[in-house]
Amino acid sequence: MRNLKNHINRLSRDTFSLNYNLDQGIVSTVELSNGQENGNLRFDTPVEKLLYTIYDLTVLQDKKAARERFLYLNAEFDIDKILADPKTNLLYLVVKFKYIILNNDRKLYEPIYNQIRSLPTSLNPSVEYIHHKTLGIYYYRTNNFLQSTLALDNALTIAETLTYISDDDRAELYYQVALTKLKTCDTLESIFYAEKALTLYQNLYNNKRSAECHIILGINYNHSKRQNLAEKHYLSAKNIGETIEDSYLESMALHNLGCIKSYLKQSEEAIFYFLESLKRKKEEERSLFSILGLVEEYYFLNQTEYSREWAEQGLRLAVRNELTEYILHFTAHIYLLDKDQKIEPFIIQEILPYFKNAGNERYTIRYTEMLAKYYYENQQFKLASEYFNSCLQNIKSKTSY
Repeated sequence: MRNLKNHINRLSRDTFSLNYNLDQGIVSTVELSNGQENGNLRFDTPVEKLLYTIYDLTVLQDKKAARERFLYLNAEFDIDKILADPKTNLLYLVVKFKYIILNNDRKLYEPIYNQIRSLPTSLNPSVEYIHHKTLGIYYYRTNNFLQSTLALDNALTIAETLTYISDDDRAELYYQVALTKLKTCDTLESIFYAEKALTLYQNLYNNKRSAECHIILGINYNHSKRQNLAEKHYLSAKNIGETIEDSYLESMALHNLGCIKSYLKQSEEAIFYFLESLKRKKEEERSLFSILGLVEEYYFLNQTEYSREWAEQGLRLAVRNELTEYILHFTAHIYLLDKDQKIEPFIIQEILPYFKNAGNERYTIRYTEMLAKYYYENQQFKLASEYFNSCLQNIKSKTSY
């Protein structure tokens, strides 16, 4: 949470500035600033100081340096003694948890989460800030967006009382809030926090996170039917990805450009972008976004054979990676393609409870509408009317949907 003196030394490959003009789509270079040094934070022990250093490194997404500090911590200090000290046990566990989340080591999520839950809250506001912020990220990663919202709201409240939060730390908080608000369909708030995060990341010359903020803004503008603005943000992200040779950023931008074309009913162009996005994806988990896009576009074109092939491929990948959300998506589409009556109980008993419990309003609305259409096509007009009305009420509650 302390501002480190040299921004350049800590940014690894993001060591040059890239600020994108949305109107021109060009790159401009600006001078680096020295940042600000906050001297307000004091440490009682070397362990506490080291833990805050590790936390700073997780904020900067510096996996290598964070790992080195953790190895040093484990080698030089008695961890059992640290955990027995009520002043440092919670700080140690939440910093370790944030490090585990940074490395996406999902097998370790639940054990350390349960350890943290068993501890009382800290009287130290900086520890509580890290505590709630880390839980907010964890809940987001595990598709519990309602709990993520609550934890991040607590972090935002505590952040207002602290004077020594670095710009990197604050930017990460705003970025995570924007991501969570995107999932809960709170479009205006997601835009607000994404813009705040983008401004900070551009000033910090963090090109990768700047591009990710552009993606969040683009998705929000696409959902709120401002496709021109959405496209400008996606192109900015794509340009950054190409410039810093980050295939992940390129793939995200291309996928979302495909989403714009899908919304505009330009299916051939949408399919082109989804396929181009897939070419740049190296991880199976991230491929599922574009595979789902292909399933839906081929279904819209009534090319059911292609739609089914992609749905089956997506389902295999989702099962292999144990990703419940995408298992639900692809299973539902296979039932839809087969006109299988299992789709009705599957949506009611499996899909809607899952997305409602997660607080994922967008997919709750989407599958409620799918069920309404199913009833309408099967001439069950009363049920169709009830579910269409449920859709309408959900959309009204999220006026920016």
